[in-house]
Amino acid sequence: MKDLVNPARVVSAADIQEVVGPQNQLLVPCVTSETCGARAISAGLVNMPPGKISLAHYHAHSETIVVCTRGRAATLVGPDLVPHEHGPDEFLYIPAGVVHVAVNLSDTDDLVALDIRTDPKFSEDLILAPEFDAAAAEIAARLWRERAAA
Repeated sequence: MKDLVNPARVVSAADIQEVVGPQNQLLVPCVTSETCGARAISAGLVNMPPGKISLAHYHAHSETIVVCTRGRAATLVGPDLVPHEHGPDEFLYIPAGVVHVAVNLSDTDDLVALDIRTDPKFSEDLILAPEFDAAAAEIAARLWRERAAA
């Protein structure tokens, strides 16, 4: 049996201070090297107000899994910013080094997502990609128009 240097921990999001991440998202970094000694993984909540879009970014070395717990998102992925719509009970995988942008598809409801990353500091290897922001805003506006018309 392995010696437990870092024992199992329960971390409540209510006990963690929400921060604004570099990609302009409200983050609650729950499982990190700082909160519980994680060495190779992290997890936290992303809270997005209605009609919100993140800044384009990528995680240089970290893989990411996104699971919406409330609401519906479109994550624009790759250099062509291909929309991937997802909601509760759906898992979105984003490879390391791939640009992406989160979009809350609702203009009335908050979006809450669980982000799991292979970065124990949660956002240490996050790199902004501003060259994609204008195109992402256009795509988000189109998605919002399409949803409003439906």
